[in-house]
Amino acid sequence: MKKVNYILVLFSAFSHLLFSQQKKESTFREIRKNYEKMTIDDMDAIPYVKLYIQKAKRENNQQKLVQGYRDGRQFDYNNKIRYADSAIAVSMKLGSNDDISKDYLSKGIIYYFYQKKYKLALDQYIKAYEFSKGSGDAYHHHKVIYHLGIVKEHLGYYDEALEHFQKCATFYSSNLKQKLHENEQFNYKKAYLNSLHQMTVTNRYLNNFSSSDSLSQLGYQLTVNNSDFEIENSYFLKCVGISKFQKKDYAGAKKDLEKALPIILKRSDFAWASVIYYYLGKVSQAKSDPDQAIKYYIEIDSIFEKHKFILPEVYMSYNYLIEYYKNIDVTKQLYYTNQLLKADSLISKDYSYLSSKLHKEYDRRTLIEQRDAIQNSSTKKIRFAQILIFSGSIVLAFFVVRSMKYRKIKKQYDLLQERIAEGTYKINDVIKDEPADSTMRKTFLTSEMTLEIRGKLEKFEQELQFTKKGLTQKSIANKLGTNSHYLSVYINENKGMNFNKYMAELRIKYITNLLNTNNKYLNYRIEALAEECGIAARQNFSNLFYGINGIRPTDYIKRRKKELGLS
Repeated sequence: MKKVNYILVLFSAFSHLLFSQQKKESTFREIRKNYEKMTIDDMDAIPYVKLYIQKAKRENNQQKLVQGYRDGRQFDYNNKIRYADSAIAVSMKLGSNDDISKDYLSKGIIYYFYQKKYKLALDQYIKAYEFSKGSGDAYHHHKVIYHLGIVKEHLGYYDEALEHFQKCATFYSSNLKQKLHENEQFNYKKAYLNSLHQMTVTNRYLNNFSSSDSLSQLGYQLTVNNSDFEIENSYFLKCVGISKFQKKDYAGAKKDLEKALPIILKRSDFAWASVIYYYLGKVSQAKSDPDQAIKYYIEIDSIFEKHKFILPEVYMSYNYLIEYYKNIDVTKQLYYTNQLLKADSLISKDYSYLSSKLHKEYDRRTLIEQRDAIQNSSTKKIRFAQILIFSGSIVLAFFVVRSMKYRKIKKQYDLLQERIAEGTYKINDVIKDEPADSTMRKTFLTSEMTLEIRGKLEKFEQELQFTKKGLTQKSIANKLGTNSHYLSVYINENKGMNFNKYMAELRIKYITNLLNTNNKYLNYRIEALAEECGIAARQNFSNLFYGINGIRPTDYIKRRKKELGLS
């Protein structure tokens, strides 16, 4: 009996706590107080969020229900898209265009930031843009502009992206001067810092290093020792570290990058984590520590393998891995070669889709909207609209052509570098089986004549005699102690080409190898390079270079300088 009484007492105590807890959380406001100040992705908020959603469903309160789904989208790391879709569904039923636009934008941010699915992210951004047209919410309008700028930056349209970020930074900073609620103040400052960070990155991509440095220092000072902006501080510290690397302050770069990395990893931002690993690898290379460099580059491959994502800025790390394992482990060399090809294919596919989608559904629509607005005014403005649309079409065509040309140049350059690295970039003798019956031979050169010409021609190549100007088939034949007909027959049958093609390949492959192994030639004018290999005219040299290498010499030099960090 005593035991029963004891249980009843305990039940009474706990039931009192239970019912008091239910009473405490009886309103939406009281439930939300339990988690509204928690940091993003804090899973401890989820039980309260679910309680909030259940209450909204029970009471058929659609306004509170959409808020609950938005809260779930913010805190539930593993189910963000599910909550995002639920929020959109409710907003489409009862929300304003602003509400719908915000929920589409949030879904796009999840695809972009958490999953790095740029195609899916851009689709959501375009929808957000459509629903935001005519919006009176300037904060949200600029947020859409910011995220479209992010996509342009990813595509390499850095000048345009920078305009987006500058516009956003100006808007957000101007509002920080106004008297706002602390939550609004926080949102405006966060948006301003994000715009500032992207301006820092974009200026670095544009080689505006002075601007990039000053912006990263400003952002770092605005966020240092501020727990509310810990992740933003790490982003700016990452930029400071990269700047120090470029200035050859390797110790300082390593310290800043290593300090920034843990917080960025904690935030699960594997894109910027891969950039940090890349520059830590570059620091290790500069300090002649290949083993450490390999460890960092393998981390990049792990991210690529897990998330099927890689930034163009870091995928060149595979070249180092391939070269490192070349004479150590053929299996690993092959693996990283395949990974590089996968990365290149993925980047090319993303680039093509995003570029056409952005121009077709955002840039072109913007131009059309401007046209429609102007058509409702005067004839003079209609003419201006036509000029604007025509100019816009030219700009769009330019970007499409530029993107195609960029990808073609990059592909040809990479193929050429691969041939050079593999040792196949040279003129080899044609390998053929000699018929047993001498009467079956196509040539009338005797074996002795063939060996004699081969030996003299090898000496001609080794001594770089082909770099002299004005050489003819007859003059070379005289120099080799034979006649021009015999020389022509030998070259056709043993080199697999005619005399002119043979001379062109000797000269172009010679100058290409110089450009690839001696940086001083990267600063030569095209005329000087032509003269160096024995070709008289600049245009003839450029045409031969393109015909043999599949890339113009000016484009090859630009890519080579960029690869070496000389541009």
